[in-house]
Amino acid sequence: MAQKEDNKNSQGLLPAGLEDLLDPIASQNSQAISTMLSCFSQFGYQRVKPPLVEFEATLLAKGPGAATAAKSFRLMDPLTQDMMALRSDMTAQIARISGTRLQHEPRPLRLAYEGDVMRVVPDSLNAERQLYQAGAELIGFNDANATTEILVMGIKALQSVGLSSITVDLGLPLLVKNLTRNLSLNSRNMAERAILDKDIDALLKIDGKEIKIIKKVMEASGNNRDALSKCIPEMSEDARNMMEDMLFVSQQLRDAYPNLPITLDPLEVRGFDYHTGVGFSLFADGLRGEIARGGAYLTGFGEPATGLSVYMERVLRGLPEKVSLEHIYMPLDIPKRIILDYIDRGRSVIAGRYKSDDEMALVEAKQLKCTFIVQNTISPPILIEE
Repeated sequence: MAQKEDNKNSQGLLPAGLEDLLDPIASQNSQAISTMLSCFSQFGYQRVKPPLVEFEATLLAKGPGAATAAKSFRLMDPLTQDMMALRSDMTAQIARISGTRLQHEPRPLRLAYEGDVMRVVPDSLNAERQLYQAGAELIGFNDANATTEILVMGIKALQSVGLSSITVDLGLPLLVKNLTRNLSLNSRNMAERAILDKDIDALLKIDGKEIKIIKKVMEASGNNRDALSKCIPEMSEDARNMMEDMLFVSQQLRDAYPNLPITLDPLEVRGFDYHTGVGFSLFADGLRGEIARGGAYLTGFGEPATGLSVYMERVLRGLPEKVSLEHIYMPLDIPKRIILDYIDRGRSVIAGRYKSDDEMALVEAKQLKCTFIVQNTISPPILIEE
């Protein structure tokens, strides 16, 4: 007997970072996904659904795909003997679709998607390796207007599924390299490390006229737009354009969502492996780590694009607890047309195994956690008492 119990327990084990979603959480997840994609559709984003695996040479090509290569599982296709990769992010797949199947469609091309992604190693704040990703990509433009559009839509979609207390961090992934490009190699490496650690003392130990403006930007980062604006005149033209784009996006967000907390951190580079313009991360009170990320980038086909990726398993943790549906027990002798009538009226029914005059009907209804029971075709359902 002990051996059988051990076998059952081992059959229920899952690899680290994977889990089963059960009702009502599974239902809540599906409903949240549908609500989010419906919101994307209202902004003109059309749904696409790429496959779970693709050839490694295609999925992990340059651009967004190359940035996810270290996170991706590989396997061999037994039909072609070619290596395939299990997607760890869907952005590269959307870029492939837009650059091949939809290459002749007018730009901007607005695409939305959802699906599972699998990571070799989880990130530091979340143990999951299987994530459920929903998102949208605007193909053809990666300017500040495109970033604003994606962000306004993404925040609206998160609010529509019931998530509150959203905050936004805006960054400029290429600004650090721009500000340190004239430093010696050793000084550049030291400066990038100091910036990454937000260590002003370490930064001041580095020689170079660029250090002064980097220090000013670091100290001005936060929610003070005016302080960052004062840094712009001392920058090169490229850096000025980046800063102005970020401040533009910030102001547009403020106009759309006056009470939205916005943090401006132009020197933040973590997680923006392939982004080229304004990047952003979305957070929510009480949730660990970011719930969404995105920004401007170039696809593997060299086309400008702006995207948003939402990780639904994190979003779910911030939603109100879902209340299970109230089920109505239908005894075996109730005509199927009656059952369909209740279904058409939006009710949830459970088909019973016992007739209405059998005392086991009530017993089964309680076992199946039904709230009501139908006793005949004339009377309304009655409440089942505990």
